Amino acid sequence: SPCPGDNIDKDFWTTNPFTGTHYQINSNSALTWHQARKSCQQQNAELLSITELHEQTYLTANSELWIGLNRLNSNGGWQWIGGSPFRYLNWAPGSPSLESEKICGLLQSGNGKWKNQQCDQKLGYICKKGNSSLDSFIIPSGRPIKCPSGWIPYSGHCYMLYRAPKIWKDALSSCRKEGGDLASIHNIEEYSFTVSQLGYKPTDELWIGLNDLKIHMYFDWSDGTPVTYTKWLYEEPSHANNRKEDCVSMKGEDGYWADDVCEKKLGYICKMKPLAEESEKVEVIIPGCQKGWIRHGFYCYSVGQTSVTFSEAKKICEGNKGYLVTVKDRYEQAFLTVLIGFSPVKYFWIALSNVEEQGTFKWADGEAVLFTHWNSGMPGREPGCVAMRTGTTAGLWDVVNCEEKSMFLCKQLVEGATPPPVPTTTPAPSCPDGWHSRAHSSSCFKNGRKHMKTWFDARDFCRAIGGDLASIHSEEDQNVINSLERAHYYQSYWMGMSAFDPDGGFTWSDGSPVNYENWADGEPNNYDGNEKCAMFNGYTDMQWNDMFCEKFGDWTCQIKKGATLKPEPSTTFEYTYKVSEDGWIIYEDKAYYFSHETLPMEKAREYCKKNSGDLVVIEGESKRKFLWKYSFYNDFRESLYIGLSVSLDKKFSWIDGTPLNYVAWSPNEPNFANNDENCVVMYTQTGMWNDLNCGAPNSFICERLNNITHSTVAPTSPAPLGGCPQNWFLFNNKCFKIFGSSENESLTWHAARTACINLEGNLASIPSEEVQAFLITHLKDASTDTWIGLNDVNSEYTFLWTDGSGVSYTSWAKGFPNYRSEVNVDCKRSLNHFDKEAGKWKDEDCQMNKSYICQRNADPKLYNFQTTVPVSGFTLYGNSSYSLISSRMNWEEAQKNCKAEYSELASILDPYSQSFLWLQVLKIGQPVWIGLNSNTSGFYKWTDNWRIKYSKWASEEPKQNLACVYLDVDGTWKTGSCDENYCSVCKRSDVLAPTELPQLPGKCPTSDIRRSWIPFHGHCYYIESSEMESWPQSSMECVRLGASLVSIENMAEMNFLLHHLDAFASDSRQFWIGMYKNVDGEWTWADNSAVEFVNWKEREPTDGYHEYCVDMDASDGGWRSYYCSADKRFICKIPKNILILLPLKSGVKLPFKQLEKKLTEGERTQNDRAIAEREEGDTAEKQRWKDVCNCEVNRGEDVPRTPWKEDGNSDLICFSVAPLVLAS
Repeated sequence: SPCPGDNIDKDFWTTNPFTGTHYQINSNSALTWHQARKSCQQQNAELLSITELHEQTYLTANSELWIGLNRLNSNGGWQWIGGSPFRYLNWAPGSPSLESEKICGLLQSGNGKWKNQQCDQKLGYICKKGNSSLDSFIIPSGRPIKCPSGWIPYSGHCYMLYRAPKIWKDALSSCRKEGGDLASIHNIEEYSFTVSQLGYKPTDELWIGLNDLKIHMYFDWSDGTPVTYTKWLYEEPSHANNRKEDCVSMKGEDGYWADDVCEKKLGYICKMKPLAEESEKVEVIIPGCQKGWIRHGFYCYSVGQTSVTFSEAKKICEGNKGYLVTVKDRYEQAFLTVLIGFSPVKYFWIALSNVEEQGTFKWADGEAVLFTHWNSGMPGREPGCVAMRTGTTAGLWDVVNCEEKSMFLCKQLVEGATPPPVPTTTPAPSCPDGWHSRAHSSSCFKNGRKHMKTWFDARDFCRAIGGDLASIHSEEDQNVINSLERAHYYQSYWMGMSAFDPDGGFTWSDGSPVNYENWADGEPNNYDGNEKCAMFNGYTDMQWNDMFCEKFGDWTCQIKKGATLKPEPSTTFEYTYKVSEDGWIIYEDKAYYFSHETLPMEKAREYCKKNSGDLVVIEGESKRKFLWKYSFYNDFRESLYIGLSVSLDKKFSWIDGTPLNYVAWSPNEPNFANNDENCVVMYTQTGMWNDLNCGAPNSFICERLNNITHSTVAPTSPAPLGGCPQNWFLFNNKCFKIFGSSENESLTWHAARTACINLEGNLASIPSEEVQAFLITHLKDASTDTWIGLNDVNSEYTFLWTDGSGVSYTSWAKGFPNYRSEVNVDCKRSLNHFDKEAGKWKDEDCQMNKSYICQRNADPKLYNFQTTVPVSGFTLYGNSSYSLISSRMNWEEAQKNCKAEYSELASILDPYSQSFLWLQVLKIGQPVWIGLNSNTSGFYKWTDNWRIKYSKWASEEPKQNLACVYLDVDGTWKTGSCDENYCSVCKRSDVLAPTELPQLPGKCPTSDIRRSWIPFHGHCYYIESSEMESWPQSSMECVRLGASLVSIENMAEMNFLLHHLDAFASDSRQFWIGMYKNVDGEWTWADNSAVEFVNWKEREPTDGYHEYCVDMDASDGGWRSYYCSADKRFICKIPKNILILLPLKSGVKLPFKQLEKKLTEGERTQNDRAIAEREEGDTAEKQRWKDVCNCEVNRGEDVPRTPWKEDGNSDLICFSVAPLVLAS
């Protein structure tokens, strides 16, 4: 939705009735300072500035809130964002603190005082809009004025700089005696005039008229004009010296302001109204300059009067015997700002560009770039030419397209003047040991990595040893950086570049010009508005990357050649601490345990409590920094749990009830991802916080009082037993219910979770195989797959329970989780439509509608202790009844005992009955005989004649050839001696085992290392599980083998195939089968079998373009139409070679040898009939043929033995219905 505009919504804004100013107090938000400012700007407002006493009294807060106070200009002092003057001080005691990273201001709760803080803290904020009493001071007309001799005119006033030292009051009296006052400065242009036109020197300290003598901490101009502009020096105004610094001076290279003791004797600047205003404009000709040009120092300047391109501007200046303007220092910049500041046009070209060598800015005349003054976001990555802005950002530089048309500034040397000599270059001294440079570089560089630092700490360290963080001004400098020794190739290092001031561009911390860039692709991107500092990135060959300034990193210092290295400063952070007997770190009055082991939050908290503590509570900045730096320097994992928790309504609280009045969220956090991040971790890299699913294993920090002697604490008492609402199932003191059984009640995963939360629960989590078994028993009658709470929505392939419990158990279906899916399958479902995999888990598209399982804690108010034992001893489950026999007996006795009860030892045919019976076994805690043994037939079979289509063998089972089988207490099947005495379980069922399709006589083609044929009923099957071919190629390969792509004629054949595909279900998911769509649009089988059975998946077959062939899913047997050109595994099918005996017709003579040869060489087709007449007396020959025939019959797999037969009228011989090569 669009952001609010200028309309004031009374529900969101309050209005000061005295001033009409509107305020929006966002106390429930959590944004960084820069994010908060952006939020205000999107509403055509700005972060709060407070310039009047009455405004401060109007505003109160019940929590800490960002305001527009900042020190983001690295050279400047405190200021209000948006340009309001910083003339009223309301600091809290001890503020502003001197930490170099605390450069943003906030309003304290309760007392409304201000304090400084790191800008990346996440707080609420106050926006301010409209009706400011601080309208810009009226700009006088540009008409010429007359000033006393020696005074310099500017914009309707006359100015004079005096260096004779006086105390502030005497300086004021001196100015007033001359009809003026101490200077008042009302905008950037007037400030620029004072430092560029009055002869100001960097060594000067000069009184101006600003003071707080009338009202303490509230600055006014001595001439009574409104305070509309301030330009404080770094860390000013400080009000040091017992808060008696009531008068203001300008000093330093930039002429910025500082409050000082009024009794100091300094020079001063006077300002007065003109003696007269000229009646008409008088054209002044300045000696040494052309007509209309203005002199400053050794140069004359001209303001172009037409809009032209960059190249045209150069030509015009050169045509006037000058050149496009260059800017060599801040004073020339200030002069030019005065020259163009009030102009109505947007831009003026200057001579700088990077089109000749992208990344390197050069002056058009070849001068060295000694100064830059970039605007916000500049210089950026785009090539272009540089123009100076006017208006509220007067003097700042932008990179713009060289073909745009703008005004321009020309410059030429004053006629007859000799410019100051260029400093002679003497051979630079060498670098200190271990530092590196190049011949033409004036700086030496060295990487530092002892105890990684934030950008601020790294800068302070480099300055302390006599240098600064590295600044780069040429490819040569960059090459030095690339050649420095690194701990490893991909290491990154802080450099001196930063962009803190949202109203300014990139700057080097040493104040040098930004004239060279080497950003990596896509950088700088100021990710989330929080990347204000730059690093050399080892991953991109030391190209530059903007980063979060509070990140720990190595760093690169520079020092000027010849400078003396100072000793390294002692760190304020201790790297070693006292340690208690049980290994806890002692800090102040508390002890802390930092765990390398990773646990879910509840388990982590259990550990802390067992050691007389709890997860750590962080009440303030100093404690956070200790925990952060200790965990970082001691190589702890990426993040550690702390004691902050989040309720479902997204409210934060410390686990011990400590008031939450301090937070340190990472960028974009907390984000309540997937609505299940209810715990909080601290990142070891930055010390900032992130909300997280409580089930994610993490390191953690425990905290306890230091004076507590470690003792083993009694385990936490379990939750009181409870009961469940009607129609909910109770298990392990949790209540469960399955919803959405009908299709119109099924829901997406997220909607299902919301429905469960509305029932005071959540989607079910499954912490153990026992809970899995319990839920499976209730899934038997479910019509669709069922959502559970497991998901990897937040982090791909990291599966977590949405209720925050730890993942201590999994039960994936074969082939899952699906790491190769083409769609997002982030949510988990429990299967129920395919018996063998019932209850197993699959990942699925969260947007699919399914039934779902809710869980909630049992309610002690509903507790009802009762046990029910069926009168008959049998318990009905599904279509069968079961009786658990607690008497111990051997297997034969157990079977006889069941038969006496008109039942059998139980057969277990699917996961449902397995789960049900295991839960009964757990109640008695002993193994039970089941109806499986191998004593009668030599292979394992159920006594009630059911085929084994489901099994739950223990590892390395079955380990005995002749044995009986029991269900053990761990839920698996194990073999044992039938004479052992165990409990048993009987089963009654009206459902009889189906009659299995018999194996028909015949033989499969010979198997070899490459290919194995599997017999079933009247056919043989070959599963190609390694090679992948298109459907046509698969079909041709089957034909080459004398077979066809498989046709599936009934469910028995389908189940046979699934049984043998089970081993391939995880890796080879789909196999080509022989079904395809013919030219008439009919689905048909490749072997021309009738289509009497289909097993399409849901929503199949589709009408997809060219989906004319069919594949089968190895996991569930479902069919789908698909592109015939896709490469897949495939299945071939061939009729068995059936050996039968046929009678010989009389009267036909064919010697045995000839018949044998004919059969052996395969010289016939399927429909041939070979006939032979018996030869009298050829007993040996007949016996040989008889042996061959019986041999072949006996070698056929699963073919009943058929003896050689004779009768009085004819002999019987061997015959095959398919081509066959008989072995001799």
